[in-house]
Amino acid sequence: MSENPYPSEPDPELVGEPVSHKAPLMDETLAQEVEEAMAAMSAEDLAGLSPIDKSSESDLANAVRRGMVVAIHGDDVFIDLGEKDQGVAPLAHFGGKKAQLSIGQAIEVVVDRFDADSGLLICSREGAVRPADWETIQRGMVVDARVTGMNKGGLELALKGIHGFMPASQVAERHVKDISCYIGQTLRCEVISISRRDKSVTLSHRKVEERERAEAREKLVTELAEGQIRKGVVSNIADYGAFVDLGGIDGLVHISDLSYAPVEKVSDVLTPGQEIEVKILKIDSERDRISLGVKQVQPDPWNLVEDKYPLGTQLQVRVIRLADFGAFATLEEGIDGLIPMSEMSWTRIQRASAVVEVGQMVEVMVIRVEPKKHRLALSMKQAQPDPWSGVFDSFPENAVVDGKVTRLADFGAFIELTPGVEGLAHISELSEQRVRKCSDVVQVGQEVKVRVLGVDLEQRRISLSLKMADAEGSFLEGSESTGEAAASPPKKKRKTPLRGGLEGGWDWQGLSDLGLK
Repeated sequence: MSENPYPSEPDPELVGEPVSHKAPLMDETLAQEVEEAMAAMSAEDLAGLSPIDKSSESDLANAVRRGMVVAIHGDDVFIDLGEKDQGVAPLAHFGGKKAQLSIGQAIEVVVDRFDADSGLLICSREGAVRPADWETIQRGMVVDARVTGMNKGGLELALKGIHGFMPASQVAERHVKDISCYIGQTLRCEVISISRRDKSVTLSHRKVEERERAEAREKLVTELAEGQIRKGVVSNIADYGAFVDLGGIDGLVHISDLSYAPVEKVSDVLTPGQEIEVKILKIDSERDRISLGVKQVQPDPWNLVEDKYPLGTQLQVRVIRLADFGAFATLEEGIDGLIPMSEMSWTRIQRASAVVEVGQMVEVMVIRVEPKKHRLALSMKQAQPDPWSGVFDSFPENAVVDGKVTRLADFGAFIELTPGVEGLAHISELSEQRVRKCSDVVQVGQEVKVRVLGVDLEQRRISLSLKMADAEGSFLEGSESTGEAAASPPKKKRKTPLRGGLEGGWDWQGLSDLGLK
């Protein structure tokens, strides 16, 4: 265009009043946005900015009239003004959908103009935002304008006899992907530029939204308090939580405060635009931060856990996660328990994955409950029969029994006698000959015959020996089959202690110190 249709200052002769320079005119950034929006418009779009034809005005314009509500239809209130005059006014002027209006109610309105097409007097509530005309419009004025269409640069709007244009950047405070959704709506806008030469104005709905939001924020700041329950809208989602708009002020819900159950991704629980209830956990005025919680709005399931799951309760749970020290299982939403490695089996295990897998249902017993710490311990082995029950009868001292080597250590070999019952054959009891390494005599998985040296039921320990173990048991002390064992001279006492600090058997305290009890 050869000449900017939106001059930096309106023509004083056309305005009729001297221009005040106390407040700045349209700022450079906004002016650039308008110019860019206009540049994107085609010749046909620009031609469409011609003024709307004005209908003949009523002689009663600007007069205050008293009338009676005869109908409320959509966004309009129809009024009988007497003397065969019928009027219409925006329902928004009376409070919108919450307006306390009823058919037959008497109200006072201001007549703005006469609309020849409908034969109605266009009215407004006294004191409400009123449609502007060329005699009253000025920059900074707030007006109601109806969106009639859109072009490449933004939206086209209609005021009273004036064609309005709104750049896309001025439609809303937050980015709107498709501004065509505003077509047909009446928006409250601020006049940011007047072109009397082209008889059009540039409007901004965003400025009104920003001002209203700032006012709401100032009011909200004085109302917010820790412990309040408020409604909000999810405005943004991050890896560590979600931001919630409380009505002008954003607060953060940390991922740990979304649910009593573990949450891996925030998007699994919330979506942008979702309306939720939150509890104000903390207000940090110095850092201008508000901490919110979603789970705190709901009753804490841990408050009832002692009554629902007393000690000794047996139930089925689902394994949800494996760790180096055990497995986590869920009892119900928000209540998880830990199955320690030592409680997964009556026999020693190296990894939780050797016993359970994620998603598996297992039988457990509740063995500890700490509601205040949100902790609950479970046991798989205690939910099963104790294999050590009756072990004295099954494995009496000096009995020769079959077993299977389960693991080797520097000081001996662990041998399973029956599922859940293990014994230890010290390295000195693996052979009559000196043994340097356990693997020189036995291997993991090997089936062997062993002699029971002793049973400590309280400590759940069995000492074993592979020396001279055979099917006949001819090595037993006081053997009646031959007198050789009894006649054999006693062995001399060792001058040096056995490896592993074990002298004459299984030093359980030493194993405990090594973490191998």
